Amino acid sequence: MKFSKVKQSVPALMIVIIIAKLVGMLREVVLANYFGTSNVSDAYLIASSVPTLLFYFIGHSISTSYIPMYSKVKNDLGEKSSIRYTNYIINIAMIFATVFVAILLIWPEIVIKIFASGFDAETVSLTAKLIRISAVSMYLMILVNVLGGYLNANKNFIVPAAVSLPRNAMIIISIVIAAKLGYEWLGIGLLCAYVAECILIVPFAFNKGYRYKPDISFKDKYVQETWYVIVPILIGMFVGQINKIIDKSIASNVVEGGISALTYASVINTAVQEVLVTGLITVLFSKCAEWVVKGEHDKVKKQLSSTLNTLAFFLIPATIGVIILARPIVTLVLGRGAFDENSTTMTVGALCFYTSGLFFLAARDTLVKVFYAYKETKITTVTSILAIVLKIVLSLILYKIMGLNGLAFSTAISALFNSIVLYVLFNKRIGDVGFKSLVITMIKTFISCAGMALTIYGLNLVVTGLNSMVMLVLSVLAGMLIYFVISFILKQAPLMDMLDKIKKQNIK
Repeated sequence: MKFSKVKQSVPALMIVIIIAKLVGMLREVVLANYFGTSNVSDAYLIASSVPTLLFYFIGHSISTSYIPMYSKVKNDLGEKSSIRYTNYIINIAMIFATVFVAILLIWPEIVIKIFASGFDAETVSLTAKLIRISAVSMYLMILVNVLGGYLNANKNFIVPAAVSLPRNAMIIISIVIAAKLGYEWLGIGLLCAYVAECILIVPFAFNKGYRYKPDISFKDKYVQETWYVIVPILIGMFVGQINKIIDKSIASNVVEGGISALTYASVINTAVQEVLVTGLITVLFSKCAEWVVKGEHDKVKKQLSSTLNTLAFFLIPATIGVIILARPIVTLVLGRGAFDENSTTMTVGALCFYTSGLFFLAARDTLVKVFYAYKETKITTVTSILAIVLKIVLSLILYKIMGLNGLAFSTAISALFNSIVLYVLFNKRIGDVGFKSLVITMIKTFISCAGMALTIYGLNLVVTGLNSMVMLVLSVLAGMLIYFVISFILKQAPLMDMLDKIKKQNIK
């Protein structure tokens, strides 16, 4: 697959991601509409996040190391061996998952007290019921995660990006049913959601040549190398989960609905990031894994520099825009039904502080992925642990000063620290990756953002009496127009590159 074709796959991937995130946002809208920031929504969010968080110990660490290792096996031994390696990984992961499933089925109350120490007896009981119903979904998560990596490694980026569509559709249906027939349907919906994911992804994996066999080997050379790569990731993720546990536990003690408010704010922030970032990072990781195997390090350096510049160009104005328009955004997306003014205020504050770290979160994820392509997991693990320790310390300090906002702000500060350290280390690893061009891009971006912000503020002062949704759309469009016009005048490299590509495609 030529590099030009990789670039052409990003727009289509971004369209799928946008659709998927819109459906994901609809899920949060439906949940907020029926349950607001209540003990029911808190119970549901913990019940849905606990299996996912535990799964990350297995699934995410495996999938992260899987793509570069799969590329190596395929390059060394061929397609047949790479499929056998895939089955080894899936079956071994299933064995480990069984331990976590058993814990969730037998002792869910203990797990809940760890994740949400502020829950009362009624909320704990409801959360436990939902966890027991959906616990076995961990097996399905593993299958979807590994096969998603398999498809990415085989140049199918669209299906793994679209896999959340059927999942979120099932969750939305279950929330509506639960509001009328009983809360246990929330747990049933979670289980059905991951079944729907499997129904989507498995046929595409088979079409690419994958065939499941109950093969397992702990002594396989590549499996052992995978464990060598995974162990540092697992350590980092363990500390990361402690961080999330502390955040949720603190939020459950600060105020009822605190977990829900943080979650809603995080969802909106993550949606912005994933729409603008995920497509770029997904394709970058897959190609870097190939380039590293082939020793084409200059391509890695060039593409990483280009990606960071593009992230700065899009995410810095997105950050400023979301902070300025946070209240109308939250009101438009969530402000209905049981989601009252208090819910809005809590979510708006958390959203502003989460969003302040948007660029740094994306830069961190990008750098981590490229390090993983080099199978340099020790570096990323150590830096992640340091960043997470910083985040935990800041959370414990700032929540006393800023409440829920302190928990969100500590996330942004931690991401800033982590991304800077990774960037410096990567420069030492393979040489300069365009520091000067990144600084120039950021300076020009802030100048363009100043014009954008003044436009939005001025528009909201001059234009009054319009419907809030119309005003929000008008503000976003006017701000974007001014931002791109000033960027064009300043000849921003990412924008000029995009215009040049469009021009060349039109000529063809």
